[in-house]
Amino acid sequence: MLGAIAGCMVDTGESAGAANTFTLEGYVTVDAYHYDEATGTYIHFYHDEGSNIITNIGKEWVELQLGSDSPDAVSAQYISLSNSTDGLDAAWEIIPTEIAASGLTRALGDYLTTGTTGEWTITETFTATAGVSARLAGLNWESTGTGNLMAADTFTLVTLADQDTLTVTWTITIS
Repeated sequence: MLGAIAGCMVDTGESAGAANTFTLEGYVTVDAYHYDEATGTYIHFYHDEGSNIITNIGKEWVELQLGSDSPDAVSAQYISLSNSTDGLDAAWEIIPTEIAASGLTRALGDYLTTGTTGEWTITETFTATAGVSARLAGLNWESTGTGNLMAADTFTLVTLADQDTLTVTWTITIS
């Protein structure tokens, strides 16, 4: 069977009517490290991991990237943080009460292909510049603003002191 993908014809090797699935999944890992001023080293004190939700606008953005003749030139590499207690909502276009200070402002993460077919990571390490807490992360395709939230995930509240770091890693898999 032939299928159209981004203007190309792809032979899937399946007969007409056979199921062919495409799944996009995200997995988020959050680690925090306390800066020990006496030794000048970082001590790991927090770890959380879990699956995210892909937002409604995130699904539409993926559709544009894969099915359009003119996909966006930007990639979903920006990680945002919040201390909101709101439950995840696929209708979000931005995470609620996004943090824009104290070293936890939305930032461009590092892209890395994992070596596994159809899998990559986006990682950012934030350094707190004051005492601050976080419990929600977003993956965005723009450096600022609303209407560009691809995915979001909650995690157990973590409180950071000045110079503590918070590393967020998004693992995205297409299967």
